[in-house]
Amino acid sequence: MNILGIDTTTKIASCSVLNDEKYYIKSINNEITHSEKLLPIVNKTLIESGTDLDGINILACINGPGSFTGLRIGLATIKAFAQVKDLPIFSISSIDLISYCAYTKLDEKKESYILSLIDARNNRVYYGINKLSFKDNKILIEKVKDVDNDTIDNVLSSIKDKDLVIAGNCINKFRDNLSSISTKLIDIYPTTNDLINCYLNLADTSKYMYNAYSLDALYARKSQAERMSAHE
Repeated sequence: MNILGIDTTTKIASCSVLNDEKYYIKSINNEITHSEKLLPIVNKTLIESGTDLDGINILACINGPGSFTGLRIGLATIKAFAQVKDLPIFSISSIDLISYCAYTKLDEKKESYILSLIDARNNRVYYGINKLSFKDNKILIEKVKDVDNDTIDNVLSSIKDKDLVIAGNCINKFRDNLSSISTKLIDIYPTTNDLINCYLNLADTSKYMYNAYSLDALYARKSQAERMSAHE
């Protein structure tokens, strides 16, 4: 099975291809040029992997939350590929993917509750809580708290479970706050290799499968224009 995955939710635009059980990955760190650089990155990754879109069986992407512009570019690209080549799309939120990656790093097969955090700037975070466990040698993700955004203080004040694992890309930024809630802190942000690996190892991928017409972005926050309009 050959899989192509992309992520444009952050300043890093990334593409991975799994071909013949080997991973190939390329990325560029410049959010402003996602629209210009994404397709060349995809093309270079395909060439290096020795395949092309005709040889891809499944597409994969992270559908948010993240940069409004980056999300639109990434999803428009993956949906175009899906429509032209009639390919299914595996799409998962970065929050759920963080929880998956964190769970694999715990090296335990017991049930765990994971609070995933992504820096949304201005002391705010995107967050969500999942319960993860093993089922038939696969990883099962069950949603406890849907993806949302709030200040870090409000998020932590709402936490009652002191046995939470906390993972994300802003662990060091909020370490003093987080250490009062949990001793299990994992500083992580998934790659597109992780995205493909997640597809291969989830117990139930059906709820993450889309086509070119059903896939939507998960913003979890109004755009800057909408926020400014609300204050007028």
